[in-house]
Formats: sequence, C-alpha cells, structure tokens
Amino acid sequence: MGTGERLLVVAPHPDDETLAAGGLIQRVLMRGGAVRVVLVTAGDGYIEAVSHETGRPRPRPAEYLAYGERRLREARLALHELGGDVIRAEHLLGFPDGGLEPLLRAHWQHTRPERSSTTGAHEPPYGEAEYLDLRYDGADLRAALVRCLREFRPTTVALPDPLDRHPDHRASELFTLLAVNDWLRTKPRPPALRLLAYLIHWPNWPPGWDVLLPPSTTDRPPLDLPATLPPRDLARTAFALTGAEVATKARALDCYVTQQQEMPTLLAAFVRSTEPFTVLTDAVRTHVGEMIEQAVRQPPR
Repeated sequence: MGTGERLLVVAPHPDDETLAAGGLIQRVLMRGGAVRVVLVTAGDGYIEAVSHETGRPRPRPAEYLAYGERRLREARLALHELGGDVIRAEHLLGFPDGGLEPLLRAHWQHTRPERSSTTGAHEPPYGEAEYLDLRYDGADLRAALVRCLREFRPTTVALPDPLDRHPDHRASELFTLLAVNDWLRTKPRPPALRLLAYLIHWPNWPPGWDVLLPPSTTDRPPLDLPATLPPRDLARTAFALTGAEVATKARALDCYVTQQQEMPTLLAAFVRSTEPFTVLTDAVRTHVGEMIEQAVRQPPR
C-alpha cells in the first residue's frame, strides 16, 4: 500500500471488516491514507445468539434491534482501536441481516421491499443509519453503495469474496460490483481502482477455527487462502502484518463481545501474520455486473 491510499471496506456484518482487513486498515492510516468502513447490516439477525442472550426460542423484534445496537457499539470500539478517531465507523446502511440475497431475487424494486424476518423492519430501523431514505430493496442497496463510492472516492475496495459460503457475503459482493460499475461510468472520472476480495466463511477454514489459541499474539503463522478454493485464474495476494498490527487487530476483535461469546475460536483464527485476498480484475467485475443486470431485468415470478 502506498501513501495516501483511500480504502473502502465493505462489511456485511460488524466484525467482518476487522477479521478480513484489520491490519490493512492500520497500515493505510499509518501511511497517511483514509479509511471508510461500510456496514451493510447491523448484524441484528443472529438468531442463535439472540436466543442465547434472551433465553427465548423466539425473540421479539425489539430484542433483535437491541442486539443490533449492541453490535454497532462494538464496531465503533473496534474501529477506534484500529484507527483512533480517524475512521468513520458509523457508516451504516442497515439492511436486513440474513436477508441480502432475497434483494437480488425477489425484492429488487422500491415498490417490493423485503421485510426482515427478525426485526420486522422494511427499511433501516437505526437512527444512525447513513441514509434514511432507503427501503429494503435491491435497487436502494445498489444506489446506497454508489453514494458511498462517489462521496469517498476510494483507490482500493476490500469486499467479500464471491465464493464465500455465507449468503450475505455473496450478495454484498455482487451489490458492490454493481455499484462499482455504476460509479466508474460517472464523471468526473473516478481514480484507478483496486478490488481485493476477502474470504471469511469456508468449510474447515481458517486453520484452527475450532481450537482455542493461546492469548499471545506473537509468532502467529501466516493465513493462506484454502487449498480447496477454486483459483479462477485470479491473482492472490497476502498483506503482511507487523507484530504490533497483529496485537492491535486482536484487541479490536476483543471489542466484539457478542461474537466472542458465540465464536471465539473462529475470531482468534483470523489473528495471523498475514491477511489474504484475491485480486478481482476489471473483466470479472464487468462480467458479473452484466450477469446480474440481465437477471434483475427478468420479471419476478
């Protein structure tokens, strides 16, 4: 990463930004760059976690919203740990956790918004949401991401890998590519852009995901993309972290108390000496965008 980089991290849920790019965020800031983190959802649809907290097999919508507020507070603490006061942590879009894929398939139009199965909302229910004129539909999510790109004008975007096994991550990647395609067609011409895809959810990965590691962050081995991940003729790269960056990333992840209660071994497995990415090419970006455009033009069944 050079000096003066502008890094936009698209996180489907609070904690994804730190898991995938906590070290990268620190380095960009250290070299005089700027970072913006876009939280697509507030992480308020984690049914098992909310059930554990409340003791209810069927938590009420208000309890899911309270859980989302808690995760947002944790995100602010984590991002403050990574970058002090210079990261805008409250860039929340507030779309439905666990419901991003249906926006592509059945709720594309503003007149056909989705209703969250957990919070009951059909539009962002959080007062701190960046844009309060949105509804839960694909066109609005796409437009919101375009606004983020246009306002921040990044030189690098870190986004979920299209092969990630979590549907919210796959959908976030597709919507981000659509938005990037839209933004690159605007004037004034945007800067040259680098797209780095990160992986979070893959079977039996990362190594040690089910084993509690010792608390020390020294001598953590590098993290490589899984051998079972298809190569796709795309370059892979790994960002090397210093010992201090690894330790700071670990402290940031500790801020996510809700997630440490549910999946401490998975979070710890991402505290390594490298952060791996797949470099998405312009050809991939354009091809995926065209495929989605063709699909969403089909009338809903």
